[in-house]
Amino acid sequence: MSANAEKTVDSIETKPKSTTDVPDSPKMNSQAILADKTLYVSGVLGLDMAAQLVSGGAEAQARQALENLRHVLEAGGASLESVVKTNIYLGRMEDFQAINQVYGEFFPKDYPARATFQVGKLPLDAAVEIEAIALSGDLVVAEAGPCPCART
Repeated sequence: MSANAEKTVDSIETKPKSTTDVPDSPKMNSQAILADKTLYVSGVLGLDMAAQLVSGGAEAQARQALENLRHVLEAGGASLESVVKTNIYLGRMEDFQAINQVYGEFFPKDYPARATFQVGKLPLDAAVEIEAIALSGDLVVAEAGPCPCART
């Protein structure tokens, strides 16, 4: 089966999603996988179209990584507004504040759930790698009401 083949697992179809608006990853992975209406985005780095880390340090890499994330999300029918979870991997915890400030520019309110980790080393000695989970397609927001499990 090719890396871009659709799969069906317990009646949930999965489809690889990708865009040419970001460089190809040197890793053996899909840019994203759409499973039902959930888009799982692989870790993105602050790479330019030549697959080189952008100059300018952690802040510039975070900004480029988030722009790359935006493109992958759009290719999968999602957006930054539909992101429900991110994992952020840092090469150095000392870069947290700068990266967090840029993150806030892309997610100004209704922040997704997030975990941030310092790791031993990132590909290409990057300062940051970001992965995300988002909802894709037309979404209906249910109105809040009483909990159906409330005791009376």
